[in-house]
Amino acid sequence: MSDTGRAGTTGFRSDRAAHGERPPAAARSGTRAEPPAAPPAASPPSGWSDRRIAFLVGIAATALGLAGIWIPSYWGDEAATLMSARRDWASLAALLGTIDAVHGLYYAFMHLWIDLVGTSPFAVRLPSGLAFGAAAAGLYLLVRTRADRGTALVAASVLAMTPRVTQAATEARPLAFATATAVWLTLLLVRLLDGRMPRAWWWAYGAGVAAAGTLNLYVLLLVPVHAVAAIMHPARRARLGAFAGGVGVAAVLAAPIMAAAVSQREQIAFREDQEVVTLTGVLVGQWFMLVSLAVVAWALVVAGVVLALVHRADPAWAGRRWLLAVALAWIVIPTTVLVAVTALVTPAYTPRYLVFCAPGAAIAIAVAASALRRGWQRALIVVAVAALALPAYVDQRTPYSKNAGTDWQDVSATVERLAEPGDGVLFDEGVRPSRRPRLAMHTYPDGFAGLRDLGLVRAHDRTDGLWDVTAPLAEVVDRLRGIDRVVVVSRSERGADDDIRVLLEAGFVERERVQLESDVVRSFERRPLSAGSREPPA
Repeated sequence: MSDTGRAGTTGFRSDRAAHGERPPAAARSGTRAEPPAAPPAASPPSGWSDRRIAFLVGIAATALGLAGIWIPSYWGDEAATLMSARRDWASLAALLGTIDAVHGLYYAFMHLWIDLVGTSPFAVRLPSGLAFGAAAAGLYLLVRTRADRGTALVAASVLAMTPRVTQAATEARPLAFATATAVWLTLLLVRLLDGRMPRAWWWAYGAGVAAAGTLNLYVLLLVPVHAVAAIMHPARRARLGAFAGGVGVAAVLAAPIMAAAVSQREQIAFREDQEVVTLTGVLVGQWFMLVSLAVVAWALVVAGVVLALVHRADPAWAGRRWLLAVALAWIVIPTTVLVAVTALVTPAYTPRYLVFCAPGAAIAIAVAASALRRGWQRALIVVAVAALALPAYVDQRTPYSKNAGTDWQDVSATVERLAEPGDGVLFDEGVRPSRRPRLAMHTYPDGFAGLRDLGLVRAHDRTDGLWDVTAPLAEVVDRLRGIDRVVVVSRSERGADDDIRVLLEAGFVERERVQLESDVVRSFERRPLSAGSREPPA
């Protein structure tokens, strides 16, 4: 297989020729070529291949994604990653049998990863940054199968600047991996449809789709998107049977994870009382996150559709029309399915979980830009997108950017300053699990070294659930014996009041209160006993 990107089938040849690329010898001589045969891309004077350019795109995108990823505090979902990855294999298996089976492959990978590199924010988020770069490189190669290098570069650049994608690069969660696998699976599909891969690779395609479902179950919604790609392919009669076989392999292999997801659907039951689907969430929050960027991006998507309709009879647009059709399916089908499931069955739609569809929007924008003949004109579109996306990119790399101001780095540092080994610590358990300040102890443990966790009943890794099992201080008040200082960390306004009341009744007084970005850290010390008095019962 040539490493100089090819156009695909005879139906797409003129699109590449319109950009200065010559048809293959078979076409010039009149010999009938295999339908997927395609002209090699005309290399620039440097002789650089598309693979080399894709590699450089990936390096540049990775550098963009990794910049500043160590700055934001971990948040609840990342705490789930760390706490799950630190479990031993037996404990992890027990967890996945109860919850989060859809992330099992990612947790297993992270278990191995943190054993090698540790748990610093940069080290733990590094795989996501690498996956972010891989997604951009893969999208360049995908678009290059049907369009010129300028269009492919625009698509990769737009993807690398889409706020929801740049956010995924900063999180120790599987969303960046899901985006990369979606792109590369689509590229593999195109190669197979074009007849550029041995038929045995259809098995790999099916296995890849199933594996992607263990990173993000929703990636399985790529199958109907890929069905659109196969149906609209000029060689569909020769390829649909093989495609169906690959999908069959995926269905068989993915059946266990789909069954587990159905059995564990209660883990998102808390969303039933929330308005989880809004027009703003779909059009803005899903990928673009900023209204100004969303307006421009959707205008470019619409422009791409209008241009494709205007050029519907132009053979020079054949490849781009096919790309746009696949992109629109990528944009519309997964979102529509999840919105419908949410409306009719159970909560399923969460904007950020559809980050793997952002490549579709990037392709559509690139198709619109391809109508501009001058390279500098296309560059202006990229610059405009970058300028509009910049505020989101910068904000994502600030200390309190996650989950409405998570500040667990500061919590850990403050607790370390206020407490000494042997002191007690209590946490507000009255907020949603992803915001509980107890997770500061699991994500930044150094500040809590040597402290006694007064409310802990059973550690998370001794259960089949994600989190620690805890009890109110009133139920374990005897644990205060021998402790003269207790630090209390709270997130909600009144979440720790019951525990504080028990402390006051046991003879403690508040000595210091530190208000952080979102959490409050308080230090309580036992009152000195006057002569002849007794210590209050604990």
